[in-house]
Amino acid sequence: MSAARRSTLKRRVIPDPPEMDPAAGDRARRFFVLAVLVAAACCLAAIALNVYADPYGAVGTHILPTVTTSDRTVKADRVEQLPAPPQLVVLGSSRSMRYEPAYLRQKTGLRTFNGGVNGIGGTGDAYAMARFIAEVWPGSRPAYLWLVDVESFVPFKIGNRTANEPRLAKYLGQATARKGLGELLRAAWENRDVLFSLKTTKDSVRLLLFREKAKSKQSRYRRQILADGVLKERPWTAKEWERRFPNSVERYTALYATVYHNLDPAAQAWFERGLDFMNRRGARPVVVLTPINPKLRRLLAPLGWEERHRQVVRYILGLRRRYDFVFLDLTDPRRFGYDPREWYDGVHMTTVNTRRAIDWILAHSGGIPPQAPAGRE
Repeated sequence: MSAARRSTLKRRVIPDPPEMDPAAGDRARRFFVLAVLVAAACCLAAIALNVYADPYGAVGTHILPTVTTSDRTVKADRVEQLPAPPQLVVLGSSRSMRYEPAYLRQKTGLRTFNGGVNGIGGTGDAYAMARFIAEVWPGSRPAYLWLVDVESFVPFKIGNRTANEPRLAKYLGQATARKGLGELLRAAWENRDVLFSLKTTKDSVRLLLFREKAKSKQSRYRRQILADGVLKERPWTAKEWERRFPNSVERYTALYATVYHNLDPAAQAWFERGLDFMNRRGARPVVVLTPINPKLRRLLAPLGWEERHRQVVRYILGLRRRYDFVFLDLTDPRRFGYDPREWYDGVHMTTVNTRRAIDWILAHSGGIPPQAPAGRE
């Protein structure tokens, strides 16, 4: 073989790779394992912190004050603090919370308490509130104005805000506020998405560092719910509408697009229990489907709102064979001559419109209480 040929072959030979340092490989593996362990420890520490602080009351540890105050607790306190039993009780979701007892008393002569609480759904909440008022005031026989939303029959689950208020939870078969380890672990698992949230961890840390400030915030919220249960009046502003209406669109669009495809049997069952309870106490409740802003209705119509509305109306009317109540469909606010400006968002009206709604309800229900009460025993 010629010298040139040998030189060409020599250039083509691939050199051996450098030998790996065994010590360096061990260090890399140890670093990776340590990083995984540290990350896992941080996650576990964050979860443990979130369970301990429980900033939203989702688990039910009740060690620290929550960063949010449950209106269920405030309303239950207000019921116990009433100087006399209510003669008319308003029930419903947050849409009902600005129906003023003072205005209803002016129109009907009845001492009125607003027992509405926030949250989509809530037929179980209304039933529990009616039961609780009857327990606190056993001799009372109030009339009921039950403001029901088309969305009151979404897939049903008792919320943590209700489950963590023992005075209401007991009527819904929920655990009391004092939970055992197994119940706490189950609640933690059911709320794992919340407990894994960075926002929850931030709120937990804030709660630990500023515990007294959180209590003060609760006190401020408590002052927003007056002695008769109504939310304190605040002025309407165009900026609030501009900020809140898009949130309504986003929230209800997601609701109809993802979960609300039919009426939920559990929500229906609690609704019927409520009607039965009221009838057995001699009451003929006035059930009213609450108004929705026409702008929001137009957006939700193609997503299923119109069909759910028809289902709800058909379902409630069908119950009149078994229960005694007055039913009014007030989803279209044009019926009571609403002011288009007097909305906080797509579903919550100011008192300008709630007063007009009350006037219309009283004129079309036969009064409150309506004539010919059921009087069942």
